[in-house]
Amino acid sequence: MRILKDIYLAGGGAYGYSHGNDCNVYLIDGGSELALIDAGGGGGVQRIIENVKSFSLNPAKIKFLIITHCHYDHIGGNKGIKELTGCKIAAHETEVKSIETLDVLTLAERAKQRGLYVEASKVDVQLKDEDVLNVGKHKLKIIHTPGHTPGSICIFLEEWGKRILFSGDIVSAQGRLGFINGPGFNLDDWKKTLKHLVDLRIDAMFPGHGTFVLSDACDHIKLYSDKMNAPWINIVTELG
Repeated sequence: MRILKDIYLAGGGAYGYSHGNDCNVYLIDGGSELALIDAGGGGGVQRIIENVKSFSLNPAKIKFLIITHCHYDHIGGNKGIKELTGCKIAAHETEVKSIETLDVLTLAERAKQRGLYVEASKVDVQLKDEDVLNVGKHKLKIIHTPGHTPGSICIFLEEWGKRILFSGDIVSAQGRLGFINGPGFNLDDWKKTLKHLVDLRIDAMFPGHGTFVLSDACDHIKLYSDKMNAPWINIVTELG
């Protein structure tokens, strides 16, 4: 599914676009090179690759598989996608141990309860805040956004007059509070991260779950930040 020029939805359980336990998986087309953002839970790898082919794009051109954070529904497809495409897995340096050893932060046991068997895979590129990944004609800026997990990242792209954010699970559309108190959760870090993201004045946002936002995404981020920074007695969380 093409969303914006050079940006596609390549997988996502909520859309019936790959396995039901997959997060949203995005593809960026840089012309000579491609990048995937997140890998899903592992059950949808073949479908994700077939979706890439359906866009008349070659999966062998996927240079990076960029992981927004270490939870199983975002890393479960790492091994399969890497084997099928030869891509490099890129993640924040803080998440490397969890991704490579499947420690408690990955929720691997929860994946097994849902019939998914996550396999560990080596991280090829360790990312830091403000790193830039070149993907063909596009430059993807890494923003370290701790809170959901210690090494959560967002990916920032400025193209076509838009400030675009791939936000993982750190912020969702319509201010919807999702899986708040999972492994690695830190409320103080999350609050600081959201205040920083509000200042970026994002136009379009592509979260790890739920709907994406094609204009005025900054309003959605501010609503989320306002909720997270409000007295928690007034917040009803939606735990998943």
